[in-house]
Formats: sequence, structure tokens, C-alpha cells
Amino acid sequence: MQAAPIVFIQAGLTYPNGVEALTDISLTIADQSAVAVVGPSGCGKTTLLRTIAGLERVSVGSLQVAAGAKRAMVFQSGLLFPWMSVADNISYGLMTRGTPAEQCRVIAREWADRMGLQRFIDAYPHQLSGGMQQRVGIARALAIQPDIVLFDEPFAALDAQTRLIMQELVCDLRRQGVCGTMLFVTHAIDEALIVADRIIVMSARPGRIIADLTPQLADVPSADKRALPAFNQAFADIWAQIRQEVDVQMHEGVN
Repeated sequence: MQAAPIVFIQAGLTYPNGVEALTDISLTIADQSAVAVVGPSGCGKTTLLRTIAGLERVSVGSLQVAAGAKRAMVFQSGLLFPWMSVADNISYGLMTRGTPAEQCRVIAREWADRMGLQRFIDAYPHQLSGGMQQRVGIARALAIQPDIVLFDEPFAALDAQTRLIMQELVCDLRRQGVCGTMLFVTHAIDEALIVADRIIVMSARPGRIIADLTPQLADVPSADKRALPAFNQAFADIWAQIRQEVDVQMHEGVN
């Protein structure tokens, strides 16, 4: 896939109840790029992701997703099927696409090995830690070899140490070239700087793009990024913009 797989042109979304979630979104996501979206709570980050996934439709303007592009989504809660084993959860997307059962089993085992879940291939979600459940969710998304992977705050519910491990995992998968074009929604600015090369900052609702940044950190190993002055400066710049939006949001809430 060579052409930009995702293009928003002056797009907006207003829900039937009159709530305007997004406004004037113009954004082009290049093929094989890794983009993080940050902003205040309720600014429409997840709504933006859901439009790309095809779960919501823009009300005005346009969203163009490359024809035939396979899309996969990783959710905050994992959304694993509790009655299915790890193997069956990983291969669910393959099964729905008509992949033969034997091939599904082979691919599920390959992904379980890659994600460090070899010993848990026959386990069920309730037998796994939160981090392991998210690894299953990521494996399920990537097993279909998607062109576009959408991460919706996938590590928000994890403890701090597990979050760091999962961030490293995503970076490793990117280096292996299996994440396709990646959009990663997060509240954590440091996480955005670790997993992505480009940061989109959104305003308070209705969400619009107020900054489009490319910190010079792409060639730095993820484990070393936090120690760099450029990392700290990018964090401070992004937080200053988000803090201003939060202050506006709180002021409007009071009034």
C-alpha cells in the first residue's frame, strides 16, 4: 500500500443528540507510519479512531480509507471472549474471514510464541493477568495481517511496570514490520512519545487538531528516549498545549 491509507478532509462528527464530537479535522496519515493522538478527556480521540474503524461516520467533510485496507482494533479492556481459549481468541479474526481451522491453529500458535504466551495457549482469559490479556488482544489484531492497526488506550488499565513492558512490545512489533499503519490513542504523553513518531494534539470538545508534531526521536531505541532532553522538551510542549485546553474545559464547565 503506497498511497496514504487515511485522509480526513475538513471532517466533523455530530451525534444525533446534538453533541459535536469532532470539527474541522484535516489529517493525512502516511502508509506504514506510527501516529499517536493525545488530548484532554472527552476531546474525541476515541471517536476519531472509531470513524477510521468504520464504527462511526463523519457528519460533514470526508474520511477516505484506502480501498480494501484491512483494519484491526485493540481496545482498552481487551474485549476477549471469556469462553474462548487464548488460541481461539487470537484466531477469531481469521476464523471470521474463512481461514481454515488448521491454518488458524498454526497462526495462533505462532503469535502465542511471539507474544510470550506459549504456556498459556489453552488457557482462558480469567486465568491471565491484565498484561497477558492485552498481549492476546494485540495478537488477535495482528494475526490478520492488517494494513491499519488502531490502538484505543490499550494500556490505560495496566499497572505502571506492565505499561512500560507493553510499550516496549509495541515498539518491537513495529521494528518487525507487523503493525502496518498505526494510530495509537492515549492520555499519556510519554507513552505517545515512546510508541509513535508523530503526535497529533487535539483540543477540548469539539475535538480539532491544534498541533501536529514530529519529535526527533524516531531513530532512538525506546528504552533510551526518556533520558533525552528532546523527549523532555517534547513532553513539556505537548503538556502545555493540553493543559491550556483542560483549563478552558474546566472554565466552561463551571459556567
